[in-house]
Amino acid sequence: MSLRSTKFVKLETVETTRAFTALEQDWEDLYDGSPLATPFQSWAWLYSWWESYGEGYELRLITVRNGEGLLVGILPLMLKRRWGFGKLLFVGTGQTDYLDVIAREGWEEEVSEAGVSALEQMGSWQVADLNQLRPTSAAWSIFERWNRPKARVWQDNCPIIEVKPWEELLMSFKRKMRYDVRRTLRRAEAGGVRRRVAEPSDAERAARKLVTLHREAWQGRDIGPEHLTQRFESYIVAAARRMMTRGLGGISEFWRHGEVIISDFWVYGQDFVATHTVGASQKALQQYQWSSLYIWDAVLNALDRGCSTVDLLRGEEPYKLRWSSRIIPNRRVYLGRNTLVWAPYTAYHVLRSAFVRYEQSESVPKWIRGPIRTFGRIKRRGR
Repeated sequence: MSLRSTKFVKLETVETTRAFTALEQDWEDLYDGSPLATPFQSWAWLYSWWESYGEGYELRLITVRNGEGLLVGILPLMLKRRWGFGKLLFVGTGQTDYLDVIAREGWEEEVSEAGVSALEQMGSWQVADLNQLRPTSAAWSIFERWNRPKARVWQDNCPIIEVKPWEELLMSFKRKMRYDVRRTLRRAEAGGVRRRVAEPSDAERAARKLVTLHREAWQGRDIGPEHLTQRFESYIVAAARRMMTRGLGGISEFWRHGEVIISDFWVYGQDFVATHTVGASQKALQQYQWSSLYIWDAVLNALDRGCSTVDLLRGEEPYKLRWSSRIIPNRRVYLGRNTLVWAPYTAYHVLRSAFVRYEQSESVPKWIRGPIRTFGRIKRRGR
């Protein structure tokens, strides 16, 4: 569907999976030229998500091209309709840690202006609920330009490790932690554990093994029910295969006696390595401090790539906080066409976000965390 173009760019809305597929080459070229984009904005990632989770949504990918036809921006949106209420979301919502608009370097202002124009023209939606925006997201420029109802609220925290040579990094921690980490690495080496990065040609086997170990590691613990489904496995397999083929990610495996006992799916950003999904056998959990092994692997990957940080992504699990040197907040944005519809929707979600933050506070007594969690419908993902 064509939209009214602005002075400098042409807008079009992609509404079919076939057209989404056809965008692959142009999309990946755009991604390569967009310094603010993360690997979660690549075609490989979002198309894999759409294949597995797109049912029940309507595509509304807004493409922005210059006068010569070069793709300079994409708003990767989808529409959810229910009982006459239309909600715009980013493609990838739910399973994706960072969501955003994609803007080619040097075209950020034009893409932002075009995005506002496209949203104003597009019908069938009342609220745009845009999740997991980083502080540096390109979408903030659209938020600032939106002159109708809008709000933003904290959503998640992402612990970050500042990368240094391994021994230098360890020296920044307390003696007890240094001792435990070094002992884990020595024990793994003495036990015959060897680290390998799976080849792209072996991506499907490695991804399926990863999902199996992921489920085993979180067996009986707080794993999201979705991670136990065939849909989740298909999504991880497709995403890993495409990301590995394009050099945007990989799967590290720790082998012992011919068997994979720990596995980690990571992706490469412009200046970071992010650990997305990890898994370990029950035996590995009993014998090793497995978080130390996969973080050691991530730091080595970052050093090899010349990246400055390891991003542990959403979640403030204690082991992440022990390693992290800073926390990056993700935020959620609500844009509306009119206050009458936007206000109650936004008020509910802002209140729920406040309850989630309160529940996570160490000062909250345990006896009231259950009711708060129920109200907030907190769905934590086992990593």
